[in-house]
This record gives sequence, structure tokens and C-alpha cells, in this order.
Amino acid sequence: MSQPPPPHFHQVCPADDLWAGEMQEFTVGETPVLLLRTDDGAVRAVQYTCPHQDFPLSDGDFDGCTLTCGAHLWEFDAQTGRSINPDDAKLALYPVEERDGFVFVAVDGIDPFHSHA
Repeated sequence: MSQPPPPHFHQVCPADDLWAGEMQEFTVGETPVLLLRTDDGAVRAVQYTCPHQDFPLSDGDFDGCTLTCGAHLWEFDAQTGRSINPDDAKLALYPVEERDGFVFVAVDGIDPFHSHA
């Protein structure tokens, strides 16, 4: 069986532009993503909209660990993308690399999740 091709990473921003506990929205290729830097310094790239009703997650809150949608207060674990409240949803996570002082994200073949309304 053949291996899938390695992900194609796009340079998104300087790593120093994203501080612990911050989130910023970017378009990678044609895909909107939300970059999060968690309290432990890791960078995560998640789908831009809440899976509930496609509300922009950038309009919500991020405390360095939990991302909260501003529309209906759905909460997501920034490390795993799994929902905390309710517990039956999740966010698409995009591969991230930090190298040479920049953040790179791969989006090809990863679709945002949608959940119950």
C-alpha cells in the first residue's frame, strides 16, 4: 500500500507574533484557520468556525487552554480540539510546525467539522 504524500506546509506568520494565551485568524491557501498559542507554548491551528452554527471562533474567548465560542458558549480543549461542553463535538486540527522563527500550517485534505444545531 502506498503512503500518502507528506503535508504541504504554508508559512503563516512569525512565531513571535503569537503569544501564550493569544489567538489570531489567518487564511492558509483558501482555508480560514484560527491559530492558538496555549499556555504551555504550543501552537495549535483549528478550524475557524464553531461546528455548532459556523460562528467565527475568533469572536469568542481563549484563556490559554479552553476556546469558548462567543455565540452559544460551546467550549473546546485547545490541545485536542475535543469539546468540553457539550461533550459530543470537536474541532478540526491542522498540522503545525514552528521552524526558523515562523509558524507553518498544512490544511490540504482536512475539512472543518459540523455538529448538531
